[in-house]
Amino acid sequence: MKEEADILIRKITVLDPAGSKVLHDVDIAIKDGKIAQIGDRVKADAAEEIEGEGKIAIPGLVDAHTHVFQIFLRGALSLKELQAHPIWLRVLIPFEAELTRDEARISAELACLNMIMKGVTAFADAGGPYPEILAQVATEAGLRGLVTHSTMDAGPENYRRTAHMNRELVRKYRKGRVRGCYSIRQIMTSTDSQIDETFKYAREDDAPVHMHLNEEVSEIQHSLSRWGLRPVEYLHYKGYLNSKVIAAHCAFLTSREIQQLSQSGATVVHCPAIAMLYMNFPRIPELISAGANVAIGSDGGSYRPIDLFLEMNIMVSGLTGYYGTPYHDFNIIAPQTALRIATYNGSKVFGDRLGRIEEGYTADIAIIDTRKPHLTPLHDPSLIPLYATGEDITDLIIDGKTVMRNRQVLTLDQEKILQESREAQLQILEKIKRIPK
Repeated sequence: MKEEADILIRKITVLDPAGSKVLHDVDIAIKDGKIAQIGDRVKADAAEEIEGEGKIAIPGLVDAHTHVFQIFLRGALSLKELQAHPIWLRVLIPFEAELTRDEARISAELACLNMIMKGVTAFADAGGPYPEILAQVATEAGLRGLVTHSTMDAGPENYRRTAHMNRELVRKYRKGRVRGCYSIRQIMTSTDSQIDETFKYAREDDAPVHMHLNEEVSEIQHSLSRWGLRPVEYLHYKGYLNSKVIAAHCAFLTSREIQQLSQSGATVVHCPAIAMLYMNFPRIPELISAGANVAIGSDGGSYRPIDLFLEMNIMVSGLTGYYGTPYHDFNIIAPQTALRIATYNGSKVFGDRLGRIEEGYTADIAIIDTRKPHLTPLHDPSLIPLYATGEDITDLIIDGKTVMRNRQVLTLDQEKILQESREAQLQILEKIKRIPK
């Protein structure tokens, strides 16, 4: 008797970077949101079958640091404007603060559509003006996500968000694919009491804290003047560093801070493109060597296309060029390591049994069609980060449900979202023009 399955993927190549394995021409049976069986000629009646010949299955990509409500800034900032520090305080936060609820909804829908079409199954938003709107949109889209208020009580007066507001959000979204979390937008816009309260609540609620950390020189100078310690050192001193912390960028670290982050179990999120455009070459190889959990992020879609394959490519080439070339060492970040960073490592902030294509794990799977000129031949599938882009994703499965099939998103109305985005473009552009740059 054949076993029942919800989805059956036939004759596909499986690439599981966390397990360092490649399986050729195998079947994957998915049942009740889990990977039930992987093997040759799996016997199962399935409600849905996906032909996998010429395709590669990888764990779903995880965008561990994004800014959903900034996507309408695409093409509005020049590289010169981007270099005017601090861009987040001068432009990004004022832009978010002026968004209407309807504009925020369209922004959330457009960002979720972008993520699905690029193979992202899970995301962690760094904080925005309407996290409850993002939670609703992401839930309808079928994505896995962490949402939070942009928590700050010493920043612009029209954009104040408290730890108590995040506590309400965390308790409202405690279960399911989309959950609330705590955040510190920046230590420079947060009082000591806000920081203390955030980590106190997070400990009591067993919830993550998402924050920008050691992002730029002015932040470090601020921390030294305020506490006599660098940002990571201060969090370590207070006992706030732990495995629930999602620390974005970490572009300016001392060796001491690398050890403190690594020993704490915190997740460090590297955003390769913006690091090179706005910051520097972070000490990612040293963090990995020290045992830190390093994930990858797009930093939002305002100046990048939310394509984690491009980010992986930049990470491999950029860090190899910077750290390897002076010593003629070209194995700084292997493509297989980059893929693990973009899948399994990022999945750790969402819980157990994620980020792998292995029996018993949650079925978050992205499928790549390799029958294309730029992917032919592909002798070693584990090198896929060097060649593929998000446009090569044909099918996406999240929590055992198909959300994209043959490049057609099934959970969102693509044409409606694009039309509403075009209609909102002019009024959004006028808002951007009014922001002093």
